[in-house]
Amino acid sequence: MIDWGGFAMAAGCGAIGAASVWGLSASAQPNAVRRGHICFLSYGWPVKCLAASLVPLAILFVYAMAHAPAKQIAFAFVITAGFLAMTIFVNYQVFFVRLGYDRNFIHFNSPFMRSKSVSWDNLEFVGRSALVQADYIEVAGIGRIWCSSFSNGYDELGQFLERKTDTLLASQA
Repeated sequence: MIDWGGFAMAAGCGAIGAASVWGLSASAQPNAVRRGHICFLSYGWPVKCLAASLVPLAILFVYAMAHAPAKQIAFAFVITAGFLAMTIFVNYQVFFVRLGYDRNFIHFNSPFMRSKSVSWDNLEFVGRSALVQADYIEVAGIGRIWCSSFSNGYDELGQFLERKTDTLLASQA
């Protein structure tokens, strides 16, 4: 027999998730914030609110795990650890990482890397992670830099990267 209540609940959660992703993508502005000649990717208030709301949810997950029955503690631990890792990663990216660029340099700032400006000649790879659902660029001297479609300026960066990689490939040939 089919559990229609469970099916309806799963479908409703899926619809809410899909609408949230669509709304966050739609809230992103195509153009980057400019400070002088440097374009900076930034997150709007809908993404910042979502990231901040993950923190109390993570606390709730830890509380629920602490009160899980003994036979479910391993499963609860795995789910909680995954949610905590995601919460830390998202909040770190949204509130503490800054990515800027101009014609000549990639400007990157984070608590761990501090401030770095590296030439576009150090661009090694442009890719996409299915797990994180975000694009990234790999740069010698910096490492992997995540670029979310939820950020303001993502579209402009994509267009810039297309032109820049064509130029870099032509200069290497």
